[in-house]
Amino acid sequence: MRHCTFCAAMGFFLCWLMAGRTAEAYPVPFSLSLKKLIEEADVIVKATAVSSEPVEDGWFGEVRGFAPHQTQLKVIAVFKGATEAETISFRHFASIRGPGADYMPQHYEFVVGRTYIVFAKRAEDNGVFRQIWKNHRCMEDQGLLLAADTAPHAGKSVAEVLWAELTGLLKSRDAGDVKYAISRLDWLSGGSYDRLNDFDRRRVLKAILPLAAHENEEIAQAAILALGSRNPYLLPDYAPSWLGTIGSGGPFPGMGQWDLPREYLGGKLFCKELAAVADGKASASIRALAIRALGRAQRPEIFELAGRWVHDREPAVRQAAAILLADYSERVDRDLLKQLAADSSPLVRMGAAHAIGFGQMVDLVPLLGELVRDPEPKVATAAGTSLLSFSLKHSREILEAHVDHPQFRSVFVNALARDNPRPDLEALGDIVRNDLRPENWWGGRVPWGVSWEILFRYAQRQSAARLKSGDLDGVLDALESPVSGSPKSPRYYSSSEPRDLYALYLQRGMAERAQRFRAKCKAKISYDIDQYFKMVDRNPSIYQRN
Repeated sequence: MRHCTFCAAMGFFLCWLMAGRTAEAYPVPFSLSLKKLIEEADVIVKATAVSSEPVEDGWFGEVRGFAPHQTQLKVIAVFKGATEAETISFRHFASIRGPGADYMPQHYEFVVGRTYIVFAKRAEDNGVFRQIWKNHRCMEDQGLLLAADTAPHAGKSVAEVLWAELTGLLKSRDAGDVKYAISRLDWLSGGSYDRLNDFDRRRVLKAILPLAAHENEEIAQAAILALGSRNPYLLPDYAPSWLGTIGSGGPFPGMGQWDLPREYLGGKLFCKELAAVADGKASASIRALAIRALGRAQRPEIFELAGRWVHDREPAVRQAAAILLADYSERVDRDLLKQLAADSSPLVRMGAAHAIGFGQMVDLVPLLGELVRDPEPKVATAAGTSLLSFSLKHSREILEAHVDHPQFRSVFVNALARDNPRPDLEALGDIVRNDLRPENWWGGRVPWGVSWEILFRYAQRQSAARLKSGDLDGVLDALESPVSGSPKSPRYYSSSEPRDLYALYLQRGMAERAQRFRAKCKAKISYDIDQYFKMVDRNPSIYQRN
């Protein structure tokens, strides 16, 4: 399973490929604009795959789970470069059966008989071409595009060709082809994190719009997701990062931030059409998704529509409508939200909890305190994350009242201890030693890691005399517990934690404790941790964990 987290400041994604119990992270660059992709390619052709077989080619190197293949392509049209051959050889990585991969290169999977637009580099041998780069980008198959037919498109630009192919695939009888076209049109018009603008967003959404009412619900879902422009209300999984972005309590530790100025055109341009889907005969899940797609559009008529949909017989529809009310937090009837929070369906109660957080409705924070005790875990999680999105000025009393919650103790303690950890030192240590976290953990930095950081900062602010006195041995023991605690204790997630703790000991003149800790680390950490301690020995003062 691969997981991606957005890193806007660095201009790349960090991808984790899970292989057994190990995880490796590697940077993945953003996709290229179509203009730059054309510049990179030596040749751009439309061609039909004739055959595809493994090939020996040292350029590719060895990558577990992948092998170089040579696909024979029958050329239909050439849009850049020169090749007079009727058939060319295109070499590329393809996935193979075998041990799990810890890295994924740029790779392509051809279907014999299907036609593609191929962007390629010339190889050393005449008539042989290769994929443009070895490392994949955010658009994992960039450089290859499935074609709708075998038309040569003579005289058209590459952009016009791609538009013709993708809009042609929208009319396919194959649901997979249609969903592929929707995803690529969405991506190329700014729907992805790459924010590409190769196609005009309004033109793309207009082309996709009719499919929102498609009888095939997989196609309808794909179309509505694109029309929703990835707004933060579309999917429940988006809620924690949105709460950390919009909330006065600040970002959730380790979780990415949303682009607040982003405009959600689908809901603004096609409110009427999406409302028609919501009022139509599709399944409850499709109707609810159409409602969610109106999120952040903030058109006046949506408020009235949401007020009607919250009384729908389908819980998923009522949930989606409740979430929309967050966009009208100053107008919404508080008694209505309280009714939704007491709904018989957990979905609706969950929607009410999210609406309170999304709308930052300070006066309803006590209601979140009630919902956090809901017997349904998903409702409690929605209430807990919404509660954490508020500043301590508004949430402290409720957090303190529920600080012993069996699921949320770790995150509630961390929130309360962020500014003043002294009253919570023992609880923070317990979180670190026992790796406490909610069962339905929503992601970001693990709670024990946040607790460890809070404890470390607290210890760092103390004088040498106090650290040596023994008064804070419990804090220091907790900071060392990843190498000296019980079997429940987590392991350090990087070399910087033991390195910086060791440096702190030396900075405070605690050489004996530093050496004992160093010995524990060498015994418990599998890699050569001592190289980092040697770096500290040369100049302990520079390791301040800034």
